Amino acid sequence: MYTTSDILSSSSLNLSFDLKSAPYFQKNSQNFILQQTAKQFPVMQNLSVLDVYLSREHSVEAHWHPNANELAYMIQGEADVSMLNPFTLQVLSYRVKPPQTVYIPMGWWHWAFAETDHTHLLAIFDNNSTQVVYGSDIIRKTPTEVFQAIYGVNAAQLAEVLKPIDQTVTIGPPRSSDIRWRIGERGNY
Repeated sequence: MYTTSDILSSSSLNLSFDLKSAPYFQKNSQNFILQQTAKQFPVMQNLSVLDVYLSREHSVEAHWHPNANELAYMIQGEADVSMLNPFTLQVLSYRVKPPQTVYIPMGWWHWAFAETDHTHLLAIFDNNSTQVVYGSDIIRKTPTEVFQAIYGVNAAQLAEVLKPIDQTVTIGPPRSSDIRWRIGERGNY
């Protein structure tokens, strides 16, 4: 592994990076995430960035980072950024506009909803290889019998309810055609 000093003294030093060259996730042309980590840009020690673009009523699904604190910086639009305080079990919600920030401590369950089209924010992490655990992965990979044993819910009914969640969501909601299939043409559950 190279040290920062090794990288900075290299004759091939490059201190510029194009985030468009590093897509992380793309739902469509208005809802996508770009990334920059030490893997793409070795000079970034203890730092990584997600460049998030959302249209109104889209969200970054609920998740947590087991190895990094996050600073969300609003560039354009408005978003509701919320998190669960694990110490008080209180949900903290912040409506942010440019140039406001929201700090999300390591390990805190959090999510963000765009309140306007063309919402753009940066998520900046104090780790060069930030880990993420998505809510959709937790609920679809945990056997429904575990929920039945712990919470007393019907495993078969829960399996049916969760059946449409067949992959990591990352940016929600599903396409409107998927929603009709999931909840019925009239929107009935």
